Amino acid sequence: MGTMIFKTPFQEEREARDLAIYNEYNELMSVKGQSKTLVMEHLMKKYGVHSIGTIYVIRRRVEERLKRKGE
Repeated sequence: MGTMIFKTPFQEEREARDLAIYNEYNELMSVKGQSKTLVMEHLMKKYGVHSIGTIYVIRRRVEERLKRKGE
């Protein structure tokens, strides 16, 4: 039997936002010739993120979460 993981509403909201950013980034970057910088700027504006570095951190965090889930 697995252990229950309790999360605050803020944690759940952040995870949902992070996953949305991750999925949208991957979808937009799948287009050949896409500008990475403009995709990052679009995501920053859309989700209220103030740094390109934060987008990288979010993507890495989601990749790690998905990798752990797949194990």
